[in-house]
Amino acid sequence: MHSRSTPVLIVGAGLGGLSTAVFLGLHGVPALVVERHPGTSQEPKARGQMPATMEALRAAGLAEGFQAAAPPGRPEMTIVIATSVTGRVLHSFTEALPDFGRFSPAPTGLVSQERAEPLLAARARELGAEIRFSTRMESFTVDEDGITAVLRDLATDETYEVRAPYLVGADGHRGGVREAIGIGAHGRGVLEESTSLLFEASLDPVLDGAAVQMHYLQNPELPGGSGMFVSTDTPGRFVAVVQDVRDDDHACEVIRLITGVPDLAVKLIGRTTWSTACRIADRFSGADGRVHLVGDAAHLMPPTGGQGGNTAVMDGFHLAWKLAATVRGQAGPGLLASHDAERRPFAEFLVEQQYANLVHRAAPHLADDTVAERLDPARLLFGYRCPAGAFTDEPGSGPGADAPLFEDPAAPSGRPGTRAPHVALADGTSTRDLYGRDFVLLTGSPTWRSAALAAAERLQMPVAVPDLDGPWAPAHGVTPSGAVLVRPDGIIAWRAAATGDSRDVERALRTVLDR
Repeated sequence: MHSRSTPVLIVGAGLGGLSTAVFLGLHGVPALVVERHPGTSQEPKARGQMPATMEALRAAGLAEGFQAAAPPGRPEMTIVIATSVTGRVLHSFTEALPDFGRFSPAPTGLVSQERAEPLLAARARELGAEIRFSTRMESFTVDEDGITAVLRDLATDETYEVRAPYLVGADGHRGGVREAIGIGAHGRGVLEESTSLLFEASLDPVLDGAAVQMHYLQNPELPGGSGMFVSTDTPGRFVAVVQDVRDDDHACEVIRLITGVPDLAVKLIGRTTWSTACRIADRFSGADGRVHLVGDAAHLMPPTGGQGGNTAVMDGFHLAWKLAATVRGQAGPGLLASHDAERRPFAEFLVEQQYANLVHRAAPHLADDTVAERLDPARLLFGYRCPAGAFTDEPGSGPGADAPLFEDPAAPSGRPGTRAPHVALADGTSTRDLYGRDFVLLTGSPTWRSAALAAAERLQMPVAVPDLDGPWAPAHGVTPSGAVLVRPDGIIAWRAAATGDSRDVERALRTVLDR
């Protein structure tokens, strides 16, 4: 059996695994990605990119590709609760969709997983990753220096070993990485079994022309009293999600009920059975920091709200710079330990939010006193405050009693552990455009500027100090003579309200990097 090595082995080439490979490559660390399937997803599945996700994709050079890959039609997403596609609308989320322009310079994306994965895979390869499809990880062992994995090429049946300091489990909810390192899971479990029916039909006359159509259906005539209708990236091709489909004739009958067109000519393309579930890994890191989980391997949630795919991409974004710094010897083990501390509390909350959306939109029969109150979307997407992690402590910076994990992004605190706010600069760009690759120090002070550059040189950790032209300081809770250190992933690491000890920048970097 031959063997080879790689800095990071990623198991799974879905949104989480490919994103991790892209962002590792952006930081100069090539990864090996293995995927048991022969290629990327052939189904639309996760749809849409929130502005924060588009910011991350833009940093990786993918924003234009994602914008070009949007499906044809009016660049909007129609989301309604209705009795059928053509029936009575019970509630329209299209009308209530908020404008996030005050929180991010990036638009909302409309790309499905079917088109997103090839874009991510191509960019990952450009940045140095190797992706092997039809390759299954048979087993792996962990020692104090890393992991040894046995891989099988499913096309040739050849097995070989791969040695890597770190393993990323991006193998979904059916993968075995989490269980293999002894990490359990908790949550509401499987909620229902559903069948996705991929079909073709002429529905343009009854649709509103939006690029994305998503209808949550509440109708006692449907199996289980509910269903979903979703458009795809291919004109004239759609997905109906239902329960208890007996055969093809019954499937076509249910599709006609869902669309509300009794005489609709339906061409059934295929069907997939899947589970709606709420499940969170007890820890997102294990094996003494050698193995880390992203995507559905870490958190499985209902699709209602569209956050599963977004969170998978952002898992990779937030983890990759930490892995890269550790692989390069620029950080100690505490930096990677922050993956669980920062991402799991958010996932715990988000899974319950998606469940609350499911109850509201598609399963009102599940309503009880355990259903979470739904959070304002702006707070959910832009207001998260890490309760612990790779940032400096600051008096009063802990989560407040009224909102344990979230603050109002319209009045950002600028505290360490929060998302650095979007501030428009005089040249038409945003402070958010500065992030994605290196640490960034925001300051108008020559003293802080010199301190940051000196610290970067001593620690061999790049720190960008841009010339800022605009009122950036108030939103970050400092004066123009103060300083704010922002991590590569756009999270505030440290700040000084005004002038201070120039050695504080180096201390902050050492704290974040566990040096």
